Amino acid sequence: MTGVRLLDLAALGAAVWLGAALLFWSGWSASLLMRPEHVFLVLLGIVALRLFVKPVPVPALRPRRVLAVATVAYAVAFSFITVTRHFAFRTHALDLAYYVQLTWNLARGTGPRVSLPEMHAWGDHLSPIMYLFVPMFWFAPGAAALLIGQSVAMAAGAVAVFEIGRRRLGDERPAAAFAVLYLVNPSLHGINVRDFHAAAIAIPLLLAALCFAEAGRWWLFAAATLLTLACREDAALPVIGMGAWLALGRRRWLAGLVTAGGALALLAVDLAWVIPHFRHEAYTHLWRYSAYGGSLGEIAGSLVLHPGHPLGALVTAGRPMYLALMLAPLGFLPLLGGWDLVGALPALAENLLSSDPVLFNHRTQYQAFVLPFLMLAAVTGYARLSTWRAGRPRAAIVVSAFFVSLALTSPDVNDLAVARFWPDADTRAAFAALARVPPTASVSAQDRYVPHLGLREFVSVFPVGLDRADYVLLNERTYPWRSLPGVTLERRGDTIVIATPEPREFHYTVAAHEGPHLLLRKLS
Repeated sequence: MTGVRLLDLAALGAAVWLGAALLFWSGWSASLLMRPEHVFLVLLGIVALRLFVKPVPVPALRPRRVLAVATVAYAVAFSFITVTRHFAFRTHALDLAYYVQLTWNLARGTGPRVSLPEMHAWGDHLSPIMYLFVPMFWFAPGAAALLIGQSVAMAAGAVAVFEIGRRRLGDERPAAAFAVLYLVNPSLHGINVRDFHAAAIAIPLLLAALCFAEAGRWWLFAAATLLTLACREDAALPVIGMGAWLALGRRRWLAGLVTAGGALALLAVDLAWVIPHFRHEAYTHLWRYSAYGGSLGEIAGSLVLHPGHPLGALVTAGRPMYLALMLAPLGFLPLLGGWDLVGALPALAENLLSSDPVLFNHRTQYQAFVLPFLMLAAVTGYARLSTWRAGRPRAAIVVSAFFVSLALTSPDVNDLAVARFWPDADTRAAFAALARVPPTASVSAQDRYVPHLGLREFVSVFPVGLDRADYVLLNERTYPWRSLPGVTLERRGDTIVIATPEPREFHYTVAAHEGPHLLLRKLS
């Protein structure tokens, strides 16, 4: 009993320590004593040890109330985190500014145009789902609308997880537990804080489609599936997986064949004709699979005829760790999911066969097509453990998965620190410089400024677009630019000269100088 009391006191002390870290952390220090994520891990470890020594009875809470509170809490917390990250200049041109400019152009009726780079947006990724965000931009245009909309959409996925769990398990209590497990998933958090991506909207849509298929509500299943396909051209891959799941897992052979076949045909058409039509060149994103071929057909043929090649790649360069980090937050229960896991295979193949390590990073947007099927398979895996003599081992797995999820998502705790969201002098100076940029001016700016400049016809990431830009916005502390060794900035009297490797010189006068933020106006 003394040990339990000591652990309780230690947990209380760690909680106070965490509160102090959130209040007083400088914002960047890597100190083990004050960085909130480190303190959170200490608190988490103490709580886990306390529960191991003497488990605490689960309170008799109404499952639907747990679902409602957890869903709202997630939507509010991540709306706050993502919006404050944006106003603290911690978002990026790609992809937040890209989608801000795209949606703004759609909202004002000028079509899906972007200048990051300057092109028809459907020539990069085919994402007509963005039309659903247009009404938000009629009333509140800007990055905040997209970030809040994304957070609310991802929170809504918990409702579908709950419904799937309720049907599969016949009990709302574990169904609510899986809904909470979904909301604390580190991949979900990682996707949400990486700016905005149309692919992220596929998570709640895929979960809804799976839920409607389980309930036999086929018109709603079709609607959710079509909206999923509208997220991006490669959203056809999880839909192909869903068709395979319908056929093999649910024995809905016709529905599965139509779903998978239709998605495959759409993917082929998009990659061969639709996107090249808007881009005026071949689809560019297959470079990640150049080891297998240069087209969708060549890649598929290579995988079939030479299966040893991809199998060798699966055990290299962090891919096994990626799989472990996707499965551990779900207690490895998806491995017991049987045919329910088949839906994840096409999207997993897309990630694992890529030469780009971003695709097999568990916190990137590329997991949006994988996570819904892992949740489905985890529920099934939990149900299959019902043959155990008691429910405690199953509950222990879920509780362990919950703690693993919180540990892996601990970096997000830093975003709740006051220093990360409260505007300092540098942030206020940046907004003062931004306020001096005319609303119709064309601008070339460094990456962190660009998401705040998306509501205009032309904005580019410096030094791209210097020949088009009327204004340039820079942080002079970043000069000389290590990533741009051929680009120089020189003051000649009252004139600022920026030279590029072509060689070419651009002449500017200082329009505003707020702290380190330098706004330059091009001289005619």
